[in-house]
Amino acid sequence: MGENGIQKWVFYIPVIFFVLFFAAPIVLTIVFSFFERTQFWMEPGFTLFAYENFFTSARAENYVFSMLHSAAAVVVSFIIGFPIAVFVRRRVAKAAQHRVILLFILPFMISELVRVFAMRPVLGRNGVVNNFLIDIGIINEPITVILFSPLGVVIGDVMSFLPFMIFAGFLAMEAVQNYVFEVCDDLGAGPVSLFGDIIVPLAAPGIFAGSVFIFVNSMGVALVPTLLGGPGAVNAGLIANQAIVALDFPLAMAISTIMILTLVLLLYIGHRLFDLTKVLEPIS
Repeated sequence: MGENGIQKWVFYIPVIFFVLFFAAPIVLTIVFSFFERTQFWMEPGFTLFAYENFFTSARAENYVFSMLHSAAAVVVSFIIGFPIAVFVRRRVAKAAQHRVILLFILPFMISELVRVFAMRPVLGRNGVVNNFLIDIGIINEPITVILFSPLGVVIGDVMSFLPFMIFAGFLAMEAVQNYVFEVCDDLGAGPVSLFGDIIVPLAAPGIFAGSVFIFVNSMGVALVPTLLGGPGAVNAGLIANQAIVALDFPLAMAISTIMILTLVLLLYIGHRLFDLTKVLEPIS
């Protein structure tokens, strides 16, 4: 095989990998969602029973609540994470910016199970948060709604996926040229107007990209509601997992298909609003 042949295969290997391990599973998930359930598996056919089972049960309501909790995690992550990205981009020396951003990525090198479970002694009735608030006199008795509640799920999602917002926001801010800020300073733009009228609109594609990452992971990762949400907490991933445990594989595939459609809809809206292909392009 000549050099041109090797170069051709090097180009096609990622394409083949994408088709086999990404596109094909998604297509099969959609197809299997219309199969008929058997006792231990499923058989070919065309039925909407799995979708009917989903939309006529409490699963649909739980799915909506899961979307609301995920949206809340996105909002909190933006409020906390994006200002951090802006601060690093504007106030940290250029040579040190990537090192600082790396510090926020380091938690991903620890198992998510460890990271989420470690939140329990922090948020618990006798945890670090309650003890601190009692010590400084803000509360007289422990707050019990932080852990094993929807609030605990949102906090867990934010702590788990906040780096997505910081990293995406920083990439978007890197595309903004320095002279944009210099011109704003020369024109006397205040911090509020600079942030709301200049920074956020320019970084909107990156903000949206980070928001999608957080939203999808908050909906799909079943570990957070399992460890921090208590018996009644669910999200879309946990609903699908419960269907798998019950050996209702078409239902699990239907839930996964609905999640895929939700993501596609979000990406379509984001692309129409912000043109996501321009996330990393320099902004003048």
